[in-house]
Amino acid sequence: MKKIVITCLKIFVIVLILIWMGVFVTDYFRARDEKEPLVCLSKDTKDTSKATYYECVSFGYKYFRYQDKETQETSYGFSAAFLKNEFEKKMEE
Repeated sequence: MKKIVITCLKIFVIVLILIWMGVFVTDYFRARDEKEPLVCLSKDTKDTSKATYYECVSFGYKYFRYQDKETQETSYGFSAAFLKNEFEKKMEE
């Protein structure tokens, strides 16, 4: 009985990891095409006189969009949720 429970638990963890990898890869390619991710746990928009910063945090990663109001240039990115990117640092200044 104990062996069956451990086997089921292992299968569950493997399936969970495969689902996460599928969502991660899908969202990565959507970010490359300048689209928002499929899964977004929290959204945040910061607006200043110089720029607008949009962030969507998902399961361990985030999608962000930075638009400079002076030059009208837009930058998109995809990174780890716990790291600050260069645009977040610009918005804090």
